[in-house]
Amino acid sequence: MTKNRLPKTLRVLAATAVGLVSLGAGTGAAAVDSTSPRPVTNHAAPASAPAAAPIEDITVEVSQSASFLTADEAMTLTVTIDNSTAAELPAGNLVLESGIEPIESRTALADWLAGTGKLSSDRLLTSVPVPVLEPGARHTATPITVSAALLGLPAEAGAYPLDASYTSGNTVVGASEAIVHTPDATHRPLGVAVAAPITAPPGTTGLLGGDALALYTSPTGVLTRQLDGLIDRPVALGIDPMIIASIRALGSAAPASAVNWLDRLSRATNETFPLQFADADASVQAQAGLPGLLNPISLRYSLDPENFADAAVPGDPTDPNNPATPTEPTPTPDPTATSSPNQGPAEPTLPTLAELTEWPYTTTGIVWPADDTVQVADLPVFTASGATTTVVSSSNVTAQEGYTLGAAGAAGDTSVLVSDAGASEALRDAVTAVTTDEQLDALADLASQLMVFASEEDASERTLLLTLDRGWPLSGSRLSDAITGLLAMPAVAATVLSAAVMEEPTAVTIIDAPQAPDRLAVAKRLHTREASLAEFSTLLDEPELLTGRERAEILSLLGVGWRSDTDGWTSAINAHDTATTTTLQSVSITATSPILMVSNQSSLPFSVRNEYDLPVTVVLQASSSSLKLSVDSSVTQKIAANARESVRVPVEARLGNGDVSVRLQLYSPQSAVIGESSLVPVTVRADWEGIGAAVLVTLVTLLFIGGLIRTVHKRRADRRQPSDDGAATGTDATAIDSVDAGER
Repeated sequence: MTKNRLPKTLRVLAATAVGLVSLGAGTGAAAVDSTSPRPVTNHAAPASAPAAAPIEDITVEVSQSASFLTADEAMTLTVTIDNSTAAELPAGNLVLESGIEPIESRTALADWLAGTGKLSSDRLLTSVPVPVLEPGARHTATPITVSAALLGLPAEAGAYPLDASYTSGNTVVGASEAIVHTPDATHRPLGVAVAAPITAPPGTTGLLGGDALALYTSPTGVLTRQLDGLIDRPVALGIDPMIIASIRALGSAAPASAVNWLDRLSRATNETFPLQFADADASVQAQAGLPGLLNPISLRYSLDPENFADAAVPGDPTDPNNPATPTEPTPTPDPTATSSPNQGPAEPTLPTLAELTEWPYTTTGIVWPADDTVQVADLPVFTASGATTTVVSSSNVTAQEGYTLGAAGAAGDTSVLVSDAGASEALRDAVTAVTTDEQLDALADLASQLMVFASEEDASERTLLLTLDRGWPLSGSRLSDAITGLLAMPAVAATVLSAAVMEEPTAVTIIDAPQAPDRLAVAKRLHTREASLAEFSTLLDEPELLTGRERAEILSLLGVGWRSDTDGWTSAINAHDTATTTTLQSVSITATSPILMVSNQSSLPFSVRNEYDLPVTVVLQASSSSLKLSVDSSVTQKIAANARESVRVPVEARLGNGDVSVRLQLYSPQSAVIGESSLVPVTVRADWEGIGAAVLVTLVTLLFIGGLIRTVHKRRADRRQPSDDGAATGTDATAIDSVDAGER
């Protein structure tokens, strides 16, 4: 572990003097006889020494080749010095010392590892000259082999202090470590249980798509790496139900690697328990004022019937007399037979929400919020949501006991599982280590903590809980090696989570650790806007297609994994807000120009647009601002997806003419208000209809009379026309005169 410290006491100056002597003699690394005491003398810094370099830019790191030291085995210590300053460091000296008194408490251990402890480490192991270090240079000393005899350790198991000090001019920088010594196997082991989350990188869509699943379950994918390192180990797995549902929701389209991964998980011997769907952060929901933790409503929106064709059931789904499930073997079809008119195509059976998320967990009722985010007021919300146990970090609680808390705890009437913060951090460092040396260093840190915990006086027998975080290991082998290294530690007796839960709980008090205000504000906004979308969804024939998607997306956005990606989370929230606004504004009344009404009764046309990708059923309600116009009813009409249609509202003119404003408002069939109201000006001229009718009747009458007169005149003209030979006979003339006289 690398820790920088301020200039040390006379002990360091004495060690520096020893190093300078060895440097003048031209010697290299020298091991000091363990039986020879080292005199402590005072040495002042030389008057010509250069100015001290910035300590924060100079680091000393001690790496141990093993996490513990037995009576018969040895380990090597490797010390590395980094000069990250812009100045050259003159030749200096590295001194390695140890102590022979075990570290007795976790407080003393924490202070020592932080470089502020006052433990005795005055047994000189070696003094090594360090050459000039150029800016940005690194120097690694020759590995030093140490044994229990060289360290002078007693026959007592424990964690012993180890100190490395680098001196260059007036600059003194050090690193503090602890070596775990286990001379025999008679020490009292410490029960250790481990819990690890099985989660995917956070998303925004509520479910993982096929491409994401193929990536995450590939041989090097994050889900594969987790399972490779944890399967069939004494580690309890907190499984995100969203992963299981995502694979099943794809049906036959699920990637083969994902199906195989799920099958492999089903055969694991680990203890298991469910996390919140999408690993949604429980404490942010409680602190945002939600009455209970959110759960998925429906995942129907993600199901493609074509992917479940194998589950199709023949028959007419509208015929209740046609059973959905055949009870007898299907006979061989007769090619000469005609099909029944009730026999329709096979209908796929889609899985329900319960079928998508079902899993044979060994334990349920555990809520696992993010570390250091729980408040006392959160616990009743968890309990009301069905939780029986809450996982909290030891840095989130306090207790009266003077020793390290075990896993089983009780905060009032609520059961809690206390995860040790310091030991969990060391295990997480080992899991995410980039190099083997980094992992060994983290395991050595973990071993020293566990040894101190196991050696605490007056401590009752208890099980310590270690947890992994929502990060992902670089490789499954790195994760597996970390768990193997933990289980091999002499102070560890591996146990299971269920055993830890059954132990006698220790009374603890929750130290309120509120969520950040911006996270709470987002959670409240998501909840409020979800209620608005729920009202909007009543326009749909299947509201769950919208509400189910929205709930799943909210759970994804509240995932614990987003806490380590603030910028990405902010972008995801902004994108979701934009999509929600677009949906809420997708159905509305379009702008309508003024209308002239010239009859007593009419149907006024108003345009309604639907830019949502599903058909909606709207109720258009119109109301008049004046008694001159009466609107007696609302109109219900279905609008196709991505379409604009005219809705005609019956109206009747009364009490004369004039200008009237008609207020329009859309509702869903369940009376939810949709969008903003709209005012349309209508000019009523109902008497124009009577005037127009009178004018029309007059015109028709005049046309009829005119036509009649024209016809009579034409007939008279025809009768007066002379015959073709130019002369009429007397008889004919007399006959015509007689006719004319009769007509008169």
